[in-house]
Amino acid sequence: MADQRNRWNWEVSGFEPRKTSPSDDHRPGAPLVRRYSISAASALAQSELSKNSLASKLQLVKDKVKLAREDYLDLRQEANELQEYSNAKLDRVTRYLGVLAEKTRKLDQVALETEARISPLINEKRRLFNDLLTAKGNIKVFCRTRPLFEDEGPSVVEFPDDCTIRVNTGDNSISNPKKDFELDRVYGPHVGQAELFRDVQPLVQSALDGYNEGSSHDCGLYARCFEELFDLAYSDSTSTSRFNFSVSVFELYNEQVRDLLFESGSSLQKVRMGLPESIIELVQEKADNPLEFSRVLKAAFQSRGNDISKFNVSNLYGLHSVR
Repeated sequence: MADQRNRWNWEVSGFEPRKTSPSDDHRPGAPLVRRYSISAASALAQSELSKNSLASKLQLVKDKVKLAREDYLDLRQEANELQEYSNAKLDRVTRYLGVLAEKTRKLDQVALETEARISPLINEKRRLFNDLLTAKGNIKVFCRTRPLFEDEGPSVVEFPDDCTIRVNTGDNSISNPKKDFELDRVYGPHVGQAELFRDVQPLVQSALDGYNEGSSHDCGLYARCFEELFDLAYSDSTSTSRFNFSVSVFELYNEQVRDLLFESGSSLQKVRMGLPESIIELVQEKADNPLEFSRVLKAAFQSRGNDISKFNVSNLYGLHSVR
């Protein structure tokens, strides 16, 4: 009894220990971890190293922030200087544009005054020029011979000078079968369109001035005459005046007038021509340059058809009207 009373007992009265379940028998136990004991001195040294590392990193960040701030201040100063420079340049350009605008206004005024002064001189020049043509004669007769064909034999014409043509009549019954004809100008077969146009060119100026308007029956001069017309119109155009050209083309065949632009321009503007008892309407097509005129003229000639009899010069008169 004494031994049982003095023996240590872990049981506590009134407390029943938890009974183990069958699953507890198979639960793995916690792994054993080896614990190292660290001395206080070692822990203090480790803490100092960590503090020093953080302090160096913080100082590095502060240095970078300082450099970034300095760069920012430099860029801001440069931006302010550029802004001031741009404002000064803009102000200078604005003032210069104002000066140019004032000079332009004065030049426009001078141009208008100059046009007003020279307009009477231009009119006087035109009058004198047309008077000169009138003094030379309202009607001029030019003669131009074509080159001979191979089967035509020797030439029967001679050219003593620029105003005379000598024709061999072939009448051997008279002492002098050759007859001379004096004209305003005689052109040999070697003369080209350019040389011929130089003598016709003054008449184009008169036509543009509205003086002694007429027509030319030499088809080779159509293009050159209209090129000259447009050149003169462009050179005489001012800020207050300009020329507009329109073309009408018709043919007169067997006393019948036929509009050669009717088929291609039924919706275009028309012009009325003729006497009160015989008025005809012709299509009027606008031409702003020589190329457009050539296009209109080509379309008109294509409308003439293929009737060979129409090309008899004694029956056909191809006329054009410019307004």
